[in-house]
Amino acid sequence: FGGDEPVTPAGRPGSRSLVAARAKIDSLNGWRADSVVLNASEVASMIGTGLDPALRSQLDSLQVELQDGSVLVKARLATARLPKELVGPLAMALRPTEPIQAAGPLEVVGPRKAEWAVRSFSIRNFPLPRDAVAKLVAKALGDANRRTVPVRIPDGIREIRVRPSGMTLFGAART
Repeated sequence: FGGDEPVTPAGRPGSRSLVAARAKIDSLNGWRADSVVLNASEVASMIGTGLDPALRSQLDSLQVELQDGSVLVKARLATARLPKELVGPLAMALRPTEPIQAAGPLEVVGPRKAEWAVRSFSIRNFPLPRDAVAKLVAKALGDANRRTVPVRIPDGIREIRVRPSGMTLFGAART
């Protein structure tokens, strides 16, 4: 009776969702809106196209859940490139692809650039220790000093806020 729209718990990337997300973002740049809200499928589509192609090629069945202040990504990961020293004894039991979950905040760091700070990572429901997560990110990106995952974002986004009901994108300040 309340008429409230149900919150979509998870979204998958798709061409329709990508078109919808881009149309919403265009309204930020077209000076019509101060902010727009993307649903989980639109966020999954934007992240899917915004990740480095080499990293994205390692992920299959990408799915995104929006949490309070955090983006949770679920996928199947090709495990061949995982550093054995970071996954410990689990390395012996890994199949060629494994379900993974990674979560952390997404923050705008510059024009067309956001960074996803992965704070938790699990393989087949086995969580990695937090210090191993940072090393895994660095290894996955081929940069020993990197602690966040870069995500290309469309022009005109200055701030991102993540809630379970949607990701709010704020455009450039109007003058």
